[in-house]
Amino acid sequence: MKTLLWFLVFVGVSNALDCTQIPAGGIVPRHNATIPAGAKEPVLIPPNFNCLYNIKVPAMVYARVVLENGLNGNNDQITVTNEQNAKTFINSRSGKYATFYVFPNTLTSFLVSTKSVNMHSSFRMVVDYYSLNNATVTYLDNPDMQYSRLYTLQAEIGWSPRTIVAKERMSISIAYSGWTPYDNLYNFFLIEGDLENPLAIYRMTQFLYQNYISKGNKVTVLGLDNTFSRSSIVFVPLSQAQQYDSYTAASGYMNLNQVDIDATVGEKKKKIVTMISMRDYVMIWKMEKTSNPDCVLKAITSPPTSESKVLLDFSVETQFPTNITRPSFCIIAENCAASIQFIVL
Repeated sequence: MKTLLWFLVFVGVSNALDCTQIPAGGIVPRHNATIPAGAKEPVLIPPNFNCLYNIKVPAMVYARVVLENGLNGNNDQITVTNEQNAKTFINSRSGKYATFYVFPNTLTSFLVSTKSVNMHSSFRMVVDYYSLNNATVTYLDNPDMQYSRLYTLQAEIGWSPRTIVAKERMSISIAYSGWTPYDNLYNFFLIEGDLENPLAIYRMTQFLYQNYISKGNKVTVLGLDNTFSRSSIVFVPLSQAQQYDSYTAASGYMNLNQVDIDATVGEKKKKIVTMISMRDYVMIWKMEKTSNPDCVLKAITSPPTSESKVLLDFSVETQFPTNITRPSFCIIAENCAASIQFIVL
């Protein structure tokens, strides 16, 4: 009798795990689906199982996939491959839950595989579908600077994507908060072009510590998860950035952060750091600089032009801490190196 019961259970599980995909009619915003279909809890995986589940979404729709991990065998594994062919491996040592976001008009695959020994592994995927708002459009002049605080791009909490249209290519940088490990930019994206006609898709983690130079004059940025990022993304015309040896960005969040800027090297001996605050308030805590007689080290209004207002001249100001009460500004350095400690409040 026990043998018969086990046979019936095994047949039921095998039938549930027959690689059935979510049908096109089931991909509906504000609805969800499960894999296996109709599963209310993780389902046992038979030995020697090998199935590729594809989660695909159309344009202007994205998916959140919560993977419930019940793998037990050392060799049982779920391989997740995203839109950029990057792989994540889930096994018995991974957490019980893992969340993945599927970008609009792309596919993420989940390869579920077990070996010959039955370790009573199990899994379930819950897939929620959401529609994107239409993107807002901002035009970038020259000279100019535009920025977005990343939390204002997050679709899951109701914000809209943002499309930046320039007169030329752009230099794009991340003003990272340094609030690790909580400020994780993995589910923030930059698209060459717009959502209707994307030419390329990048995750912002790919250019966290170096500028991204756009291929054309239009990019779109958005986030898919609901984490509250304290970082920002900054856009300037490429020809404006090319007037300096480097044109980067920085930010922070309730913590002591530091900018190191060395304009004693490079062809032009001039560098720019765009500072972005969260609450229009930056405290300059401490500053150290080299004593070059021709050193220029100032905080000025952005974008940097001959008409920029000087907010703080570091060659004159010696009393620290001191405050700059602006949402954004630039630190310009010429012919000297400096380390500036600051707190963004």
